[in-house]
Amino acid sequence: MKRLLAITALSLLLVLFVYPSAFIYSKDTLPDRNDTRLIAYIIGQVQQNITDGQPLYYGTFFAPDNNTLTYSDPFITSAVMTLPFRALTTNPIQIFNIVFIIGFFLTVFSSFLLFDYLFKDPWITLLSVLLFNLSGFHLAYYPHIQMLLLWPLILSIYFFSRYLKENRSDYLFLFFAGVTLQMAESLFPAYLIFFSTVILYIVTRLTQNKFINDLKFIFIEGIAFYIAWAFLLYPYLELHFSLPEASRPIRDAAAFSLGIDQIFTMYHSWTVILLFLISAVWQILNPLRTTSYFQKAFTITFFFSLIMSLGPVLKIFGKNIRIFSLPIPLPYTLFYYLFPGFTGFRTPSRFIVLALLAAVILIGFWLKPLFEKLKTKTKLTLILIVFSSLLLEADFPLKAYPVNINMHPVYEQVRALPPDAIILELPIKLWTSPDHEIESIRSLYSLSHGHRRYNGFSGFATNRWIELTQKIEADGLTQESINALYSLGVTHVVENNSLRPLIDPNN
Repeated sequence: MKRLLAITALSLLLVLFVYPSAFIYSKDTLPDRNDTRLIAYIIGQVQQNITDGQPLYYGTFFAPDNNTLTYSDPFITSAVMTLPFRALTTNPIQIFNIVFIIGFFLTVFSSFLLFDYLFKDPWITLLSVLLFNLSGFHLAYYPHIQMLLLWPLILSIYFFSRYLKENRSDYLFLFFAGVTLQMAESLFPAYLIFFSTVILYIVTRLTQNKFINDLKFIFIEGIAFYIAWAFLLYPYLELHFSLPEASRPIRDAAAFSLGIDQIFTMYHSWTVILLFLISAVWQILNPLRTTSYFQKAFTITFFFSLIMSLGPVLKIFGKNIRIFSLPIPLPYTLFYYLFPGFTGFRTPSRFIVLALLAAVILIGFWLKPLFEKLKTKTKLTLILIVFSSLLLEADFPLKAYPVNINMHPVYEQVRALPPDAIILELPIKLWTSPDHEIESIRSLYSLSHGHRRYNGFSGFATNRWIELTQKIEADGLTQESINALYSLGVTHVVENNSLRPLIDPNN
């Protein structure tokens, strides 16, 4: 019990280190000026969809398109997890900050469970928890909580590891539950679970001479969850097959992948890099070294995810490395063309988080024999040095930005419009335009006024929307754009803090 309380206290303390504004200024600050506004809107919209009986992926932006929450990550797990707090507050900023507090706490806590199970050593476990959660490779996703609050991923790997070693079906059930929670939150980390657990399974069962011995059992155990997966995935599949632009060109994947140099420079995390290199040298030179199947599996996972983070072609200093004028293709290219779902992703760099998890686990395995020989004071000193180094690298506390979601009175008039009204807010902004952050604020407004909007800000938009928006941005409301908007069902315009009907071009 004392240990559980200590782990809980440390988990909460690390949340306070990372983002104290979630506790102190929870009503009016967010981790960045834009993306977290979008996430706050999505969580709030999902909660409204649940309480009002609307379709789960219904969104007010990008009208008249349907299921527009599929244009980004769904954040259903966070929305459901914090739904009871709506009895206390419906402020979407405050709900987001509650999500952050609970999610980061669970991420730290679940990493304790995983590392403690793998290492069976409290000092190595503590070191690993600090390295993973406070590393720049992890904290780089501070505004993108779908890659920061990774507790469903970590729990899934933890439960699957326990199943592989103990052959208990209850852990397999919990594994499938963890995968489902991750899919409901964000799809990309679910792929990280898939790859890491497939590697774990193959290496473990080959070592135990039980390969393919229980694949049928695993498949049958997950049948009840496949229905939930189909429900979660169907709107995304529908989007993918109905809109060609929903498939990202491989050029986007190349642009959002890492160059070799960026592994060392982008994340400001030399603490993990140096510890990894030092412990690797120690492991190589140690004549008494042993290698468990978990260690073998995470070694493969580390190299696999590191290579995948480099994307489809090899780059350094922002330029492709070429041989005879040809770029060097990497395995990600095969996955892009052959593996389901990869054409919908554009950020191979996010594989670096799985590489970090594997690297921290390897550091733990490699340093464990050394730590067992050290005195308690020495262990504590080393951990404090590592902790201090991580604090200096991250420059805690991380920044928070004020956000004001108090609407202009014109939106009270919008609230009074008929339920089927669709509004256009001018000036309209693409995410490549200056001052485009206004669109994420407008999405938050819509949680209050409740009306659908032609405007939008998300990870995806249709070509039709982009082309018309560019015309409106460049030329204003011409007769051509009014015709197009009217055909899309837009009924009213908000401009210069006033509301007016969109004129019917046929009258």
